[in-house]
Amino acid sequence: MKTSMHKRGNLLRGNQRVLTVSLLLATLAACQKNVEPKLNDAASEELVSTKATTGGNIIWEENADASSFLTGGLTLSVQYATSYGITASTTQAYNGTKSARFELRDTDPESHSGTRSEIAFPTPTTNNFWYSYALYMPSAQYKDEAADEVITQWHGGGGITPAISMRVTNGHLVMRTPDNAKTDLGAIEKDKWHTYVYHIIHSSGSDGLIEIWKDGTKLVSRKGPSMYAITGDFHLPNWKMGIYKSDWNGTGTTSTNLRVLYFDDIKYGKATATYDEMLPVGNGGSTTPTSPTDGTSTQPTTPSNTGISVTSFTLVNSATEKEVSTIANGSSIGLSALSLKAANIRAVTSGTIASVKFELSGAQSKTATDAAAPYALMGDDGNGNYYYGNWNPPALGTYTLKATPYDSKGVAGVSKTITFTFTK
Repeated sequence: MKTSMHKRGNLLRGNQRVLTVSLLLATLAACQKNVEPKLNDAASEELVSTKATTGGNIIWEENADASSFLTGGLTLSVQYATSYGITASTTQAYNGTKSARFELRDTDPESHSGTRSEIAFPTPTTNNFWYSYALYMPSAQYKDEAADEVITQWHGGGGITPAISMRVTNGHLVMRTPDNAKTDLGAIEKDKWHTYVYHIIHSSGSDGLIEIWKDGTKLVSRKGPSMYAITGDFHLPNWKMGIYKSDWNGTGTTSTNLRVLYFDDIKYGKATATYDEMLPVGNGGSTTPTSPTDGTSTQPTTPSNTGISVTSFTLVNSATEKEVSTIANGSSIGLSALSLKAANIRAVTSGTIASVKFELSGAQSKTATDAAAPYALMGDDGNGNYYYGNWNPPALGTYTLKATPYDSKGVAGVSKTITFTFTK
């Protein structure tokens, strides 16, 4: 059975060039006619146009909630060989009501010369980008084993291993870099959502950079080569994500035969993006899948963590790094009387907080998330140095400020909202 299925995969690859060219032409024609191309149930490789860009610093994002999952916008390659390889799932959700579900089995035909269910972004022309997603690994459908698989990679061609790859082995996330070094980033806690944010300057020289955050905690800050030198078949690395297990290529097998992952609030950002913009925003909704094929659909709930809260707000003088006073609801703040020019506001919290989201409206508007204490509207460096953003000085007028705390799972706690006015 397994051998015949892989022979069928080889036949698909035999016709892959014809299929790819046909699909590319169809996609181009659809774009010219302003019609969205459809995503087939199964394909060895398919070029599709993904969700429209959001503008600003975010190049592309997807949370699988739209009915036209993976359609319209940036062109990418979808590489899978089964009807269940990549789907929009309602059994797990971090942002909204759906997530992108990736499934791979050891009997799957190969796609793009490997056993994989992945999406691949176009080869870039610049070298500085941000990447992020929320990840859920179900324990029942992702058993630990020593044989690793790639769940995120930046591939620079050349017919060798990816320049950077995130691999899962024995339940741990391991980063592999161009020098073939393997860095253990710790165990992946299963059956819960986790956020990952990556900032990479792709370079074969000393100016390369890899930064990785998990659930608001920085795991990696690595300077130096982050890609292979561009020569021959090598190119700037393009981002791929999903599941690729080389040990299952051909007729290979391992101690497991199934891999299922869920990704949500996936973002691809420009060099000018910030951590706050890239951090996946979650509603904490999740349920446990009941079968390898998600035969049942359950709408997720939106729990709240009442053990964490924002209790008050403190006005900060960013020029002196001193706290000025508590801001009560309805306060009138005279800038001259306080000799206040560069200003910030700190959220006072209770409980174990992973991040605080600030939403400011009124004379000036701002939405930002601070993922490390002290939690400040305009940000800070974590060492008592408060930033002031465009509050130098703040515009006079009335403001409404809401701050919402989140725990490490992305579950919101008790928020606080106040209205105040800056006067001369």
